[in-house]
Amino acid sequence: MPFYRVNGMLVHLKLAGPRSKWPAPCCARLESGERCMGISTVLCDWPLDGGGTCDAPLCEEHGLQVGEDRHLCPLHAPRRGELPGQAELFEA
Repeated sequence: MPFYRVNGMLVHLKLAGPRSKWPAPCCARLESGERCMGISTVLCDWPLDGGGTCDAPLCEEHGLQVGEDRHLCPLHAPRRGELPGQAELFEA
């Protein structure tokens, strides 16, 4: 049974049904190396060298929306202009 931060308070959620086996991960908030413990609602869409995306779990507060259904984590958000030929995918 996971702990999450909801409205600034740490709460213990008892989940039922299918979510009890696969609860949502906590927000990664990668810039400081610690988790904010918020309920993850989006994943980071930064493309990786080996294929795929970063997929860091992020809460609504820490996921920077840079397009329709595209979000970046705090670690990759400042670097969105570094992608030659793919910058149009991450227009704000």
